Amino acid sequence: MSKSMLLKALRAGAAVVALLLPGAAMAAAGATFISQSVPHTMQLGKTYSVSVTYKNTGTTKWSSGQYRLGAQHPNDTRRWSSERIDLPPGVEVAPNALYTFTFDVAVSDARYCRATANDQVSDCHFQWGLVQERVAWLDRGVPTLVEVFDAPVVRSPAPPVAPPVAVDPGAFTAANFRGANVLMQTYGDNRLCDHTAWLPEGGDADLIIDNAVAMGLNVLRMAVILPPRTPGAPSDWLADNPRYRYVCADPDKKEWGAETNRAVLVQGVIGKVQSFMDKAGDAGLKVILVLDGYTKHDANCYWKKSFLDVRDSAEALIKTFKTHRALLAWDVMNEPMWNAVAFGCVRSTDDYASVVRAVGSMYNLVRSHDALHPTTVGEAQIPLLKYWKDISSFASPHLYVAANSRDSASLDQINFIEAAALRQMTREYGNTMPLVVGEFGSQDPDPQFNEAYYERFLDGLTVADRGYMLWSLSPSPNQQAYSVITPQGELKPAGQLLQRRRWYPVVQQLYVAYLGYPADRGGLDNFATRLAELAADMRARGRTLEPTLPAIDQAYLTEPELRQMVDSLFASASFRQRYTPDHADAYVRQIYLQLFNRQPDADGLKFWVDNMNYFGLEKSRAVLSILASQAETDAATSSKKAAVAAIFSASLNTQQRRDCYAGANAVAAGRALLDPVTAQTDVAVYQPKIAAAITTLCAL
Repeated sequence: MSKSMLLKALRAGAAVVALLLPGAAMAAAGATFISQSVPHTMQLGKTYSVSVTYKNTGTTKWSSGQYRLGAQHPNDTRRWSSERIDLPPGVEVAPNALYTFTFDVAVSDARYCRATANDQVSDCHFQWGLVQERVAWLDRGVPTLVEVFDAPVVRSPAPPVAPPVAVDPGAFTAANFRGANVLMQTYGDNRLCDHTAWLPEGGDADLIIDNAVAMGLNVLRMAVILPPRTPGAPSDWLADNPRYRYVCADPDKKEWGAETNRAVLVQGVIGKVQSFMDKAGDAGLKVILVLDGYTKHDANCYWKKSFLDVRDSAEALIKTFKTHRALLAWDVMNEPMWNAVAFGCVRSTDDYASVVRAVGSMYNLVRSHDALHPTTVGEAQIPLLKYWKDISSFASPHLYVAANSRDSASLDQINFIEAAALRQMTREYGNTMPLVVGEFGSQDPDPQFNEAYYERFLDGLTVADRGYMLWSLSPSPNQQAYSVITPQGELKPAGQLLQRRRWYPVVQQLYVAYLGYPADRGGLDNFATRLAELAADMRARGRTLEPTLPAIDQAYLTEPELRQMVDSLFASASFRQRYTPDHADAYVRQIYLQLFNRQPDADGLKFWVDNMNYFGLEKSRAVLSILASQAETDAATSSKKAAVAAIFSASLNTQQRRDCYAGANAVAAGRALLDPVTAQTDVAVYQPKIAAAITTLCAL
């Protein structure tokens, strides 16, 4: 045997022996996709910053030149300007460690993507796997659908006559802005020809308003189709477009019905809007009225008329409702540029300019009659938001994130895509403009998936501290794909989730006060469900229970169910780790220190000690009563702790994260996160500490 053959035999034998020896292991490469952050819509040719995170689940280190991201869908596609993203020189990723690749992408040619029914929009799948070069793909990643289209810069031919009305940014946060879109029709239903059928009335309006109150919503958004100057024959059909050929099923049928007098139609529309606004106002709800039914300035766009055609009707509506107590704001137009793109109405820069002029002219009409109410434009896609920045008091972009109910990895990506979109939206509008999500929802056929979708999406809004208006709240059969209520007005699972979430803030306050850490997801949902059911039971008995600490404190005296819930916190091992209630004086001092980061003053100490010793205040209720009667500074401290807790719980947005938040380590991590929080804590600045706590706890 030659020397070289002998060496090969010895090496092979050594490898076999290594495999057979106890405890021996061969090094192996491995990777698991964690998340990716990418906007769901992009402008053709524009550069966007994205990121993809992987975990090294092998036993070897990753190093530059060997381990890279590789573009997928299809394999090694160059649609994103590069097909490989390398680790920076000198960077190594150890086993069990995470690494986030951050890089820029741009789609320069729509032909790299999949064509859609709209020839101006392309679907691009963003998917990056982790590859060990010249060896194997370790993980192929998860696809995210990104819509790509052009959005040229145009100068407004109708500059604003006055700046938008200033607003309080605090009114648009997740805690203060909770709304829904109310609509009885859809665009497809416009073939019925009766545009007034969009407006809810009578019993339908009652169902909408009653459910809005039950779910803790405070804002409703309602589109109003404006009658044109000459109603009647449908002159706005696209003869060469089979998808959008006729407004009505019968092209000879008159649009808006038999009535051809615009003034009569306007009064009919105003009457329906008046009835709904009055009912909303009586229920303590605010309404955003959407001025709709037009797209371009002086030309039709599918079934929608021009601004000039609907101007007089818009003016009548604005004059009528500018002083209504329920009016919150004017939405100058629903998805103006996206409708123009979707209906094939923009083919040149002049077409884009016509849409911008129409919306700008409507804004000026509003401002000429109403100097008090804010304005917004509910646009659909990120590249189109730039057109409306100068006429918006607050931003209300629409955000629909596609997800697959049958794929848990797809569900788990909702929050990451949502967060990326919200960051990009903030860049488009600027950091100072208040922003709420004007529309979101899912029409997945599985109703339980709607609940899972809503849960993840709303968690993301909690983390981002953004208000919302869900799509939709409607008993109409035409809206059932998206609506959170049935035609009979019953809450679907997604609606029940919203009703539960109304109680989340007070549950977090109780957890933080009694236990000292954020609520786990199971406990949060269970406690909130029981409170919602108790509130419904009390309502049936002619009593009310509001989701506030003073209301909970008072109900403790009369409601055995509530007493049992609070007492269960008092009886827990976690409570006993934090408090020693045997001696009233020491107990009150502990409560103040844990809740407010301070000692009680002499009068406060005496008041609460006397209440426990002589006036029947149960020690199980003492934490709740002290928390419910807090002064302004103390309220700020406890509110900040609860806000941090809410973001922490909402960030447990995958099953892995929820599973890891259990046991003694979780309790310690939660308390370590909350204990330093004071009235001066900036919750937004504190968020990296929240993320770091979860990353450490869950070994992400």
